[in-house]
Amino acid sequence: MRKEVVVLEARFDSKLPSYWMLTALLGCVLTFFGIVLIPLILMFGRSFFRKRYEVLQCTLTERTLHVKRGVIFKSEKNIPLDKIQDIGMTEGPLLRKLGLASLKIETAGSSGGQGVADAQLVGIVDAPAFRDAILDQRDRVAGVIPGAPAPTAPPDEAGLRGVLVEIRDSLQRMETLLRERT
Repeated sequence: MRKEVVVLEARFDSKLPSYWMLTALLGCVLTFFGIVLIPLILMFGRSFFRKRYEVLQCTLTERTLHVKRGVIFKSEKNIPLDKIQDIGMTEGPLLRKLGLASLKIETAGSSGGQGVADAQLVGIVDAPAFRDAILDQRDRVAGVIPGAPAPTAPPDEAGLRGVLVEIRDSLQRMETLLRERT
């Protein structure tokens, strides 16, 4: 991770490995072929999910949200705060029973398409407060003051005129080149 000022470090609930274990077992029970995997999950699942929990990190810096995860397939993702469009929070029946929540972070131009999260963070302690901290920091980065109307500064006419002159000159050069070729 680049050297950035850390605003907030997410803490993950110690019940998260139990949640992963239960979802793996439930998935195996619901599939015919998965039933044979149940003994393996019961033997090795607890240590695997504990290790997965230990390497899970989420850090909010001044400009990005840094997510690091994985035991076998490791991944690190930096999500620029100014690209975050929405942070949804869900609590399914199993999550609710364990007192956990899931944050789904969606950004502008997400690679997965409509409705696919750039990051899904399950089991953050005090998820609503962490979500609010991300959104507040995003607003600071974007220069938005909560409750204030959106800035409506008039466009810089001199700068706009300069761009238009450059475009006109480029078009004239292209027309000249096209005439010379024909």
